[in-house]
Amino acid sequence: MAYSLDLRQKVVDYVENGGSTTKAAAIFKVGRATIYRCNR
Repeated sequence: MAYSLDLRQKVVDYVENGGSTTKAAAIFKVGRATIYRCNR
């Protein structure tokens, strides 16, 4: 199942504003690999 655009944008914004990928994965309950794919 694909994640919503809204969730993906929140995760990307969090990481771009200095949050760690590991912390973002825990907060938004997604895998770290998913964040790497969204944050290209």
